[in-house]
Amino acid sequence: MATAVPGPGTEVPAVPGPGRSRASWVAMSKRLFGATAPPPASPPVPLAPRRARLDLPYADVSPAQHLDLYLPGEHPPRVPVPLVVAIHGGGFAHGDKGDLVARLVDPLVAAGFAVASLNYRLSGEAPFPALVRDAKAAVRWLRAHADEHGTDPGAIGAIGESAGGWLAAMLGVTGDLDLELFDDAALGHPEVSSAVGAVVDLYGPMNFSTMDAQVRANPRCRASDAVHDAPDSPESRLLGRPITGAPELVRAASPLAYLSPDRRPAPFLIEHGDTDCTVPFQQSEELADALVAVGAPARLAILRDAGHADDFPTRARMPGILRFLDEKLRPGRR
Repeated sequence: MATAVPGPGTEVPAVPGPGRSRASWVAMSKRLFGATAPPPASPPVPLAPRRARLDLPYADVSPAQHLDLYLPGEHPPRVPVPLVVAIHGGGFAHGDKGDLVARLVDPLVAAGFAVASLNYRLSGEAPFPALVRDAKAAVRWLRAHADEHGTDPGAIGAIGESAGGWLAAMLGVTGDLDLELFDDAALGHPEVSSAVGAVVDLYGPMNFSTMDAQVRANPRCRASDAVHDAPDSPESRLLGRPITGAPELVRAASPLAYLSPDRRPAPFLIEHGDTDCTVPFQQSEELADALVAVGAPARLAILRDAGHADDFPTRARMPGILRFLDEKLRPGRR
């Protein structure tokens, strides 16, 4: 179990929530964390040779349905390279595929991964489930065009921040399910799988109905930070209805709803800061609890004094993120 050491970016065991004893949390944490010595702060990742193919359309229903593809090294590669789908955050309402280049794309490409950074329909254009349909269509397109780009169709992962973490999680838990809600044949390649082999969820929301109570339970947050139940909250705008009046829709928008003991989702690495008052860290606890309850592979890190977005130490966490993706997407190299 991780040792609590003062300072930003230190992994700490999460505080047990209601109904969870300290003993049960310790047992779960040992399963989740394994060896969890925090990595040292790393220097900036040097830029590796890369090729960019920008604004590639993966569907044709909306101008938002484009991605930027970054490929390492020379073309064609000697062997197909694993691909990571990077998904930006922005409260489901804003953000752009270019936002992730410095934080995620550059270090991933430097480590030998191809990266597809997505745009998707935001809540102002189309409500849930449009963005999930877009992300799954993008994975299908990337898999269908793998030979053209020199990527490995059997080694695709997903990483996302905040709202993008939620979307990456939705990919991870629904990839092998045939769900009319999420699989839109009109977006192309319906015969191709949208499954991913690994998910890195960075401080994503997972259960919209519990967010405000969790914010209020964190003494580091202010009462005014509890805004998620409001009719104009990012989550309500995503669903097109106030979340307090749409429990079935809230459930359909939760990755937790698609977990079952009779199937295994993708392996998850989940990271969150304990001073995050935008998306409470207990959201990541809920996801980890649910994954472990169905026997799914998951690793959870709650970071002391780390916040949201720019206040999260993404650069310092990249070595562990890269190890996880390497382990799951390139197992033969280990």
